Amino acid sequence: MDGLLLFVLVGGGMFGIIALIQFASHSYNLDGIKAKTVGDGQYGTACFATKKEISESYHSIRYDPKSWRNGKDLPTVQGLVVGCKGKNRKLRAFVDGDDIHCLMIGAAGVGKTSFFLYPNLEYTCASGMSFLTTDTKGDLYRNYGTIAEKYYGYRIAVIDLRNPTRSHGNN
Repeated sequence: MDGLLLFVLVGGGMFGIIALIQFASHSYNLDGIKAKTVGDGQYGTACFATKKEISESYHSIRYDPKSWRNGKDLPTVQGLVVGCKGKNRKLRAFVDGDDIHCLMIGAAGVGKTSFFLYPNLEYTCASGMSFLTTDTKGDLYRNYGTIAEKYYGYRIAVIDLRNPTRSHGNN
């Protein structure tokens, strides 16, 4: 095996790549896997979180943008809103305060912006976190730029790659 790999690395070319593929396909396959049916030797732990697990994992915070915009009851925990429970003035947000990264993927029209991005931007502003957003259509700037400046004292800077003359200056 070492000789073949050395040949591919030293000899190179299409012949070397084809030889490596042929060698690998004959030597390595999935026949050596013990369990071939689902559940045979596999022990999964996926399940919905219980109320106790949710309370231990996330901070339950009153989600009240109206009072936050007036400077009252601002949240002290910085993090990502991963869910909410309740209605209107009794809405509670579940915030993951750990050092995390998030990627939101969904089809058009499922509520990524309205039900995930905007609540997280509001919470981010209220808790005083620094952030950077990409905004290809300008919707975030139009909808939340003024809120962040007016109510939370943020300074907004825009870099417009389509029309650089409309960008904010940088020293």
